Amino acid sequence: MEYLGYVFVGIVTLLLVCIPHWLRSWRKPQCNGKLPPGSMGWPILGETLQFSTPYTNRGVSPFIRKRMDRYGPLFRTKLLGWPFVISADPDVSRFVLQQEGKLFHCWYMESFDNLFGPQNVLSSQGALHKCLRSLILSQFGSESLRTRVLSQVEDSVLEKL
Repeated sequence: MEYLGYVFVGIVTLLLVCIPHWLRSWRKPQCNGKLPPGSMGWPILGETLQFSTPYTNRGVSPFIRKRMDRYGPLFRTKLLGWPFVISADPDVSRFVLQQEGKLFHCWYMESFDNLFGPQNVLSSQGALHKCLRSLILSQFGSESLRTRVLSQVEDSVLEKL
């Protein structure tokens, strides 16, 4: 019986030491670079509940608006258990898109890949993405639509009129 008391005290001590360390690392994750300001929210949930609240107006959601007012156009958060950096700055967004495949890699959640398949255009990277994009644009791009579909629509409209 005395042995169980020592085990209980050992487990409680271990928890008292580990939980603050875990919470500290959760709130301020380590990074080789500099992270933008923001909040990681609650452990596991992050800020998912605030993000998923409904809103009725058109435009920027209140979740994004509050964080933009508080942290600026570039901030970090945790949604659905994943850390995110959200940019509302057009210059930063343009830089990220220009550096895709070099400094940044496009990534989508597993549910997105399950919905559209693992080899979809958005999840592909590098040369494969360029090849798929050019194939799709050759069929559905503005030039293709102008020459092929526009004439069909025009003929249909003239026929109905």
